[in-house]
Amino acid sequence: MFFELRKRPKEPKDGKAKSLYTFFRFVDFFYLSIGMKAYDRDSPNTSKPDGHRTVLRCYFIFQMLNLNVVLLSEIIYVFLAFSSGNNFLEATMNLSFIGFVIIGDLKIRHIWSKRRHITKVVQCFELLHPKTAEKQKEYKLNDYLCSYRRVSIFYFGMHLILIWTYNLYWAVYYLIYDFWLDVRHFEQMLPYFCWTPWDWKGNWSYYVLYISQNIAGQTCLSGQLAADMFMCALVTLLIMHFKRLSEQIEQHVAGVLPANQDLGFLQTSIVYHQRLLGLTKDVNQIFGVSLFCNFTSSIFIICFVIFQMTIGGNLDNMVMLMLFLLCAMVQVFMIGNYAQSLVNSSDLVGEAVYNHNWYLGDLRYRKLMLMIMQRAQRPNYLKATNFLEVSLVTVTDLLQLSYKFFALVRTMYAE
Repeated sequence: MFFELRKRPKEPKDGKAKSLYTFFRFVDFFYLSIGMKAYDRDSPNTSKPDGHRTVLRCYFIFQMLNLNVVLLSEIIYVFLAFSSGNNFLEATMNLSFIGFVIIGDLKIRHIWSKRRHITKVVQCFELLHPKTAEKQKEYKLNDYLCSYRRVSIFYFGMHLILIWTYNLYWAVYYLIYDFWLDVRHFEQMLPYFCWTPWDWKGNWSYYVLYISQNIAGQTCLSGQLAADMFMCALVTLLIMHFKRLSEQIEQHVAGVLPANQDLGFLQTSIVYHQRLLGLTKDVNQIFGVSLFCNFTSSIFIICFVIFQMTIGGNLDNMVMLMLFLLCAMVQVFMIGNYAQSLVNSSDLVGEAVYNHNWYLGDLRYRKLMLMIMQRAQRPNYLKATNFLEVSLVTVTDLLQLSYKFFALVRTMYAE
């Protein structure tokens, strides 16, 4: 961290001012749905465990156990299918689900392990957050918040439609065709192919497995989406601050005010810029593994989903596969777009320095300006660990790699 945390400021009394935590409302809701908190609003060292925390912890443990049991049964099914040469198409379809579940599982575990770090980062953002309605208007906070909310609602809504289309398909099938129309005999099916050491068809264990898979699907979805939108919320705040800093520098007229005031403005801007660079580094440390998992898994998910669509199948499966492919593509493009916006906004600081009439300032002012000019030379990237700098160019490379894998799998299947 690049600056020391001070006492947490109070919530603004002005009803028109927006709290920092309004950016995290959707994130908090989905994490709470699996019994988890990604950060503490109070200091984790002073907060004491109570009954509410104990219940949440037990609920979280149950969710994770259920998710991993369902994941293990799906992996065993795929292994047995490939080793025996049977159910190849079902196994390849399961691979897409397994990839999605593994990434969701890893994201939940990773965010849980980074809770203290995330808490400090959120507190740092709160220190930078404009507290009054007038200040927030200068930062154009409402515009950023509305844009982020629209993206969040679309992103959450589309994925919820996808997962519950999968989860409730066989239940709706039974209600319409067997229970209501009485035109077919219902064959008990689960949303996802899995292995069990007993025959679950025709007995009460079918309903237990069905409910367990539904809960696991929602757990995985909540962990995936909350991590993605949490990262996007922090990136949105970084973009807002970078643009505000560039506006302040460009609008400042050097040489009009006394030299000490010019120097004070520039020193404040340098500290502000340094804090933003430090927070960008912190965001990469927290979400780097999650980003790497996103992009590596998307390659295989897109590959196997397109493969399933090209070999044909019934209309029901084709619709669900198209929804799954759409969600995977939206996830990749959304993250790539936010990452590119961060690059562009950090570049604006260098452009603002260039457009600023620094040459009219005092000699000390001009020398000090070199510091912020040097730091603005390199744009800020979201990094998927140290292996990958994320931008829209990265999305293009990912799609090309997905197609290569698809061509390989399609060739192997044809042979």
